[in-house]
Amino acid sequence: MGKFIVSAFLCEQRKELPVPSADISDKSILVVGANVGLGFEASVHLAQLRPKRLLVTARNVTKCQQTIAGKDVQQRASISAIDARPLELGSFASVAQFVNRVEEEDFQVNAIIANAGIHTTRYTKTVDGWETTLQVNYLSTALLSILMLPHLIESSTPQSASRLVIVSSDLHYLANKLTGVDQWPSILEKLNDPDYCTSSVMSDRYNLSKLLEVMFVRELSSRLSAPTPVAVSAVNPGFCHSRLARSQTNPFMRLGVATLKTLLARTTEMGSRTLVHPAVEPGEMSRHGCYLSCYEPKEESDYTISTEGREVSRRLWLETIDVLSRVDSRVQRIVDEHLRAR
Repeated sequence: MGKFIVSAFLCEQRKELPVPSADISDKSILVVGANVGLGFEASVHLAQLRPKRLLVTARNVTKCQQTIAGKDVQQRASISAIDARPLELGSFASVAQFVNRVEEEDFQVNAIIANAGIHTTRYTKTVDGWETTLQVNYLSTALLSILMLPHLIESSTPQSASRLVIVSSDLHYLANKLTGVDQWPSILEKLNDPDYCTSSVMSDRYNLSKLLEVMFVRELSSRLSAPTPVAVSAVNPGFCHSRLARSQTNPFMRLGVATLKTLLARTTEMGSRTLVHPAVEPGEMSRHGCYLSCYEPKEESDYTISTEGREVSRRLWLETIDVLSRVDSRVQRIVDEHLRAR
């Protein structure tokens, strides 16, 4: 059974991970959330491997320009074959527009690293009416994954499956159990309810969003045909010197995170290697449907694989598809065409 074990965590934090070195000269890669932190460092690693094309995203045009200009990815990797597009996960419309542009440009996608996310304990809503962390970290990531699925399937070959890498965290082990979930008419609506989202609930929201991502990967991977045309995995980058907690408003939390980073954190560059490895290295079939830590499959949390957790995962998938189908009509068509009932 999967648990957060301090000794194992500390051992992994100190582990030196080899730099990915696969030949991706004929591959096109998409990195979501590449202007800072793990996504930026992952983009540098990928650029240095000289892919056929590298497409990165940031929240707006200005951040896109900053990502590929001057001292950033292009200079660090000494290449110019990189493009950037705006993608705001706090807006379903932005996700749809991004996918539309990919389709208009006929962009071949061999691998997607879905890295963008936020960490905040403050309850706010997006323009779509969803609690911000729930939409950015989970719903929009799911929407992007499903809308891009046909493109990943199209670029897959019998010798090399396409890759979808969703960045989760070992904090999913610490997510609070959804007490009383069997009595909730809708899991997503409950998690979005401001009356439910008290300060104690919101303090766990990031951990829970990472748990939802792990569940999404399990559900999506179980519905793809076998042998799968797309190897789907959730990855734990470890505790890193990233800017993830930049949205954190609680001064005591900020101080605590800063102290822990000083004592325990990996460099952001080291953590980024965990994102790149499953996106480019051979052996993708052995990683399909897995939660990965230090490049290796690792058991998900006890709750995830419990009887209750599996039922929550099933319900969550159905609710997610229902919500996203109302956002974009392509979702249900993609599910019907490319995914089978579990």
